[in-house]
Amino acid sequence: MNDLKSEFTKHAHHGYLGNPLGEDAYAYLRASSERQVEEGTSFSRQIQTVHLAAERENLRIPFELIFFDDGYTGFEFEHRPSLLKLLYEVKTNPRAQHLVLEDIDRLSRNADWQQGFLLEEFSRRNIQVHFYINPGSALERYIRGYMAQEEMRKARERMIIGNKHKAMSGKVTSKRPRYGYLITKDSRYVFHPEESKVMRWVYEELIYKGRTLHQIAGEMNDQGIPTRFSPGFWTPATLYQMVKSPVYKGEFYANKHQGIQTGEYNENGKPKTQMRLRPKSEWIKVEVPAIVSPHEWKEAQVVMKKNAKRSMRNSKKRDWLLAGGVMKCAICRKYSFITIIGGTKNTKLRYYGCNSRNSNKAKGLNEACYSPYLLADYIESKVWQKIEAVIYEPDILINRFEDRVYEKEVYGYEEKIGFIKSQMEELMKERGKLEAAYQRDIYTLDEFEEKMLDIRQRYKTLKKSQDELREKMDESKSIEDKKEVLLAVLANFKEIVERNKRNNTQSDDIPFALKRKIITLIVDVIWVDSVKGVIQIEGEIRTTILLSEEDLLLTENTDKSDSGDDFGLSSNRRWR
Repeated sequence: MNDLKSEFTKHAHHGYLGNPLGEDAYAYLRASSERQVEEGTSFSRQIQTVHLAAERENLRIPFELIFFDDGYTGFEFEHRPSLLKLLYEVKTNPRAQHLVLEDIDRLSRNADWQQGFLLEEFSRRNIQVHFYINPGSALERYIRGYMAQEEMRKARERMIIGNKHKAMSGKVTSKRPRYGYLITKDSRYVFHPEESKVMRWVYEELIYKGRTLHQIAGEMNDQGIPTRFSPGFWTPATLYQMVKSPVYKGEFYANKHQGIQTGEYNENGKPKTQMRLRPKSEWIKVEVPAIVSPHEWKEAQVVMKKNAKRSMRNSKKRDWLLAGGVMKCAICRKYSFITIIGGTKNTKLRYYGCNSRNSNKAKGLNEACYSPYLLADYIESKVWQKIEAVIYEPDILINRFEDRVYEKEVYGYEEKIGFIKSQMEELMKERGKLEAAYQRDIYTLDEFEEKMLDIRQRYKTLKKSQDELREKMDESKSIEDKKEVLLAVLANFKEIVERNKRNNTQSDDIPFALKRKIITLIVDVIWVDSVKGVIQIEGEIRTTILLSEEDLLLTENTDKSDSGDDFGLSSNRRWR
């Protein structure tokens, strides 16, 4: 990573970039990839050009007014943390009236509307924007942005076409080989001398000895068989994905997946991409050395399917009110509570417990917290009592529901949609002027058609962006639909409670499905500390349950007949 302070010091005079006697100004920098940040190619150049631009404009930039986003694309701006902080500051409590950038593409590469929107935002806050490189007119910015987008699109297309040709010539296209294989210089698979034997052993243990993936993973960890991945130990989930791969029967498939942006962003503001399967007709089969025969591979899939069914039979679904990952361990803070069947052979007991106690991953990382199990009936009763006490006040819940989501999301979308609408109206005016000029023979037919084509293309692009933003706004407004669902569910609940009162029956007569529905609507997570006896409920309601010492004495029964094998855990582990 770059040292922003040292780069700043390299160019600063008396503690400022630019002219130390000038007016205060902000600076915004953006490096578009982690590689640029690490190598410093974009980063150090921007510091220098911002310094020169500030000097030219008689401005000074103190270190604390520099905002830098490292590793963020220029084709989106809504999730760049430093830019958002800058926008928020100039809106609420500005410390300067000027902003210096190297070029318009540091602000945004999207010239369809984002550049204009951001420039207008700064102008509306009385912030004058200065560039080291003159960005030119709106049309010039649009052409530059369009060319940059086209270049990225063509680069992706070239990569896809290159991989297709590579696969059709009998070469694998993966950057890293599957466990059990090595990749030669000419992109072909060959057996890894040790790993291929391990993979063969896994199939044999599964097919011929009837062992489960849980047992196989445990033995591999006990034997210290090295993995090729972090964190360095084997889990049933890892083995499941490996055994399922057709590469081990000699079939590598290229062009199988494509990355689709989900529209969501991770905690660092980077766009999330989801890998989706292409239609099978588009897959390209590449033959590679086989570790097992096609018959053995098929038999392994059958065995895993049988084991999964046996797991479900041994952990029949019961009414687990708090199942599905809603309960999380407040001690280790990393694992969810799973459902556990314990007790004796004749008297079954239901428990909730931290999955770290049973997780190979937790054991391998020494993260297993071994917190006590909690009796499910008792904990479900305690949690439901708290929830039941709140849901008689639906107005409070509805207000919380709306405040947490609606106001935060809709306001920004409406502003952006309004800006795009104004740009589309300007284009229509431009079109009218162009048509009038053509009728007065100011332009030839070729010139007129070329300019009209450009206007139509820009209008089409703006319309697409507007539709995308409206779709996002509609998603955020779906809170209204959720509110209606919650109101209907609470009305149903109230009706049942009133009927129970009239019939002199208990609230236990409320249908399980209705209780679950209410919990999923108003509870995000339940943090459980089964050592201290503290349960914290978070979501549309926030409350704490304190368990007494007597309560905790009732929680764990160590005589759990099922807890030692693979099928005594009624969890929803994906590998099953």
